[in-house]
Amino acid sequence: MKQLLKRTSLGMLTACLMLCFALPASAAEDLTPLFEAARQALLTPAQEGCATDTYALHTGDSAYVPYTSPGVIPYDQQETAEIASPVGSFSSADESIVTVSELGVMTVVVPGQVDVTYHGPEGDRVLSVTVADDNLPEAIKNYIYILRREFYEVQRAKLPKYNQYAKWYYGRKNEVGWCSVFTIYCANAAGTNPIKKTEVDVANPPMVQFLREGQVGNQYDGFWEMGRFVGVPKPGYLVIYAEMNNEYRTTHIGSVIDVKELGEGKYAVTTVEGNMSNSVKSYSYVYDSNADNHLVTGEDKKVRLQNNMSTLPESEQTDPLVQYTLHTNHWSVFGFCQTWE
Repeated sequence: MKQLLKRTSLGMLTACLMLCFALPASAAEDLTPLFEAARQALLTPAQEGCATDTYALHTGDSAYVPYTSPGVIPYDQQETAEIASPVGSFSSADESIVTVSELGVMTVVVPGQVDVTYHGPEGDRVLSVTVADDNLPEAIKNYIYILRREFYEVQRAKLPKYNQYAKWYYGRKNEVGWCSVFTIYCANAAGTNPIKKTEVDVANPPMVQFLREGQVGNQYDGFWEMGRFVGVPKPGYLVIYAEMNNEYRTTHIGSVIDVKELGEGKYAVTTVEGNMSNSVKSYSYVYDSNADNHLVTGEDKKVRLQNNMSTLPESEQTDPLVQYTLHTNHWSVFGFCQTWE
């Protein structure tokens, strides 16, 4: 029943969004109802697990059984957060694949599929767990959830330079660009610990890594030094844009929330980005990895950046909350910061 309710709710939301998108601009001008509906329909990874009785785990990762999960707790609040002990017990049908602790924490041993059961006061709930190398890590699922939440809550409203994200990061009034600060805020809100690039274990970086660097150039430097600046996108990666006109390679940074392979090295990339026209916005475009720029370093003055962004076909432009017009006609994707592996 929960799966049916979720599918019905999401189906109604999708139909509503597509109907509004088909209306003339004058009729679709006020997107507030759509933003609010999208926010209401947005689920945390644990809530999705409860609704579907399925869960995907990344090899080497761990996560709470969703039925008793405390939810997404920001990293800087974890020491003071009160997490109630679960009422009931847990069991794994195959502990050689996934173990589960008394607190309901599932820990991956090897890839595979297994049922994890919560023996609760209202009876047993069986969770079908799939473990694979290419499943998103828990922290990345939380990160994408937070990005979507902030986008739906801001609703493209123009924000002051000293906004909630800058205030959280700087702790004092500092009216500067905040595109990188936004990624740090969301990473912390997702429960991860962004660190300074000088603190990174370059030889052995963790599965998930975010950097606490307010300047885009420093984000690039840190991921480059880790060997995690790449030319192919995945959900949860950061994307750095370059300015083609002056060959400036760290103009802006955003976060990838969805990737669809189009074939022949091309991808439909959807992002959420802070400090775009002083707001939080979502974009979708075609990225061509055949015109890859990520290996063009600052010393390669004779190597020109390649134009690798184009507009998504109109038939694929189905979400009225996403912007399909390119940022500008003189930006390109410089590369992607590999936040997880």
